[in-house]
Amino acid sequence: MAVRFSADGQDYTRTISLGTISQFSLSCWVKISVDRDTYSTAWSLDGVDGYYALQTTFSGTSIVVMDNAEGSHGSRALTVGTWYYVGVALNGVNGTMVSRALGDTTFTVSTWSDGQPSFTATNLRLGDSPGNEWLNGALTGVKFWSGVALTQAELEAEAWTHMPQRTAGLRAWYPLTRAETADYSGNALTLSGGTGATTEDGPGIAWRQGRRRTHHPLSLPAEATPALVLGAVSIPAPAVSTGVTVAPGIVTGTVSIPTPDIFVGSSPPTNVQPGIVQAAASIPAPVVDTVKNVTITPGAILARARVPEPTVSVPINPGDDLDRPGTLSYNGFKLGGGTVYSWQLLTGWWVDMPPLDNGDVPDPSTHGSMPGSKYAQSRIVTFESLINAPKDQIEQAALDFLDGLPVPDADEQLPLAIRIGDQILIGYGACTNRAAPIDVYEQLGLVKAVAQFTLARPELYSRELLSATITDGGFVEVFNAGNTRTPPLIRIPGPANGPELVVERILPDSSTDLRVLEFDLEVAPTETLIIDPANGTAAIGDVSKLRSRTGASIGIPDFVLGPGTSEISYSTAESGAPPATVLWRHARL
Repeated sequence: MAVRFSADGQDYTRTISLGTISQFSLSCWVKISVDRDTYSTAWSLDGVDGYYALQTTFSGTSIVVMDNAEGSHGSRALTVGTWYYVGVALNGVNGTMVSRALGDTTFTVSTWSDGQPSFTATNLRLGDSPGNEWLNGALTGVKFWSGVALTQAELEAEAWTHMPQRTAGLRAWYPLTRAETADYSGNALTLSGGTGATTEDGPGIAWRQGRRRTHHPLSLPAEATPALVLGAVSIPAPAVSTGVTVAPGIVTGTVSIPTPDIFVGSSPPTNVQPGIVQAAASIPAPVVDTVKNVTITPGAILARARVPEPTVSVPINPGDDLDRPGTLSYNGFKLGGGTVYSWQLLTGWWVDMPPLDNGDVPDPSTHGSMPGSKYAQSRIVTFESLINAPKDQIEQAALDFLDGLPVPDADEQLPLAIRIGDQILIGYGACTNRAAPIDVYEQLGLVKAVAQFTLARPELYSRELLSATITDGGFVEVFNAGNTRTPPLIRIPGPANGPELVVERILPDSSTDLRVLEFDLEVAPTETLIIDPANGTAAIGDVSKLRSRTGASIGIPDFVLGPGTSEISYSTAESGAPPATVLWRHARL
């Protein structure tokens, strides 16, 4: 994303008061959206005795570095509607401008040695100049260094990430992925202005520099057989002093068994710690034969440790009880094949599209309409059944149908799993209609029945819950095999200071969908920050941490994984934090 300026007065300004400077560097991505056929300014640094600016010439489409003392330096022809990276470094009278269009394969480099040696830098302006030469276009990725002139290689390296590659001398950093005024350099040079500025698609550069990628394979349905938990037995060496009679004391050993990691539930999955497994260690008494009074060290004593098998009670994952095609389970109440509630007709599921809110509006100037957004409404799933039971059991079957599909409490959304063929999908909703009209066939043990479910969120999810771990400072590649966005569940264990997550996805038009979630908080060693976009929450225990998000962050519900491959990165302010865990399901709509 990028900030779009479309009118005079939408620019940003900041008083920086650096005094007289002879060295600085500034880089950004810029796009001319409308050729004003006059001077248009990407940025300017000015004071009482001069200025430097990156602006077009009077033609409106040729960009140069301008200084009020010596004129223009460097030159790059621009095409309206195309993104360009421009990095500038000044060192006294010497200067370098590095530029590259988004679709280019090389950089264009211009140098000069006739600039003004120094000037007073009082104000920084983005999207305008002191002469009111405003930009009808867009900016993103603005980085400003004072007291340092970046090399050509350093300027080129800054092109492909929002995050600065060089931090030494960094004075201000404005990602401008949204219309905001925050300075991300840590120097608190907050901008002012920007009234009326909007956002639009940017050049699609990454948030941070790419690191080695860890590929996470697709999950396949399978039964898990956990590995043995290895325990360590520590037995101290006995000290035996021999005489006429030897009666060594009991040797006490300790058994250490590591705690397994167990997830239970599904909405959301919860990491639980099982109770301690009590183990008994049986250590035989040593046998010592001696012929004189000496102190000896007997050989190693072999001990047998018996560890009882732990018992773990885990709630059933939605859909795990569907053992054949043509079955349905609502919060554990099973219908369809293998039950007395035979499957007659199902609508609103799987390939059926839920109703849409259509944002099209009539076009007053021609036939048809102007296209608008389309958003799915609640999904209505209807299951028609024939209750077929022996005459003496039909009444109980009808009562079970009543009890298994109760009136929902408040806003609860319970799991609904349906198996068609080998495909099991899961939705979350409530039973909102239930009917079993009684007619003469009831005496024969036959009752027609209907159950209707309303899924407030219409997405359908895979039964398989996928997971990945991300090391601090690392990437992991995840895959959503569905056709719509899916909300992951993220667990960040402490200690972790200033955790940050970034999701990057390459869109079909080769641009990048970038979503950043950053927290200004410290997760203690015994705590875990749980981020749940499905419910729009971020909390440590019962304490909400929504207010700890930084200005770089999107809303929690918007931190989702789109269809296909996404790359998730995790980092903290101090590095070395334990890995974060990401859980997700494939989503279809």
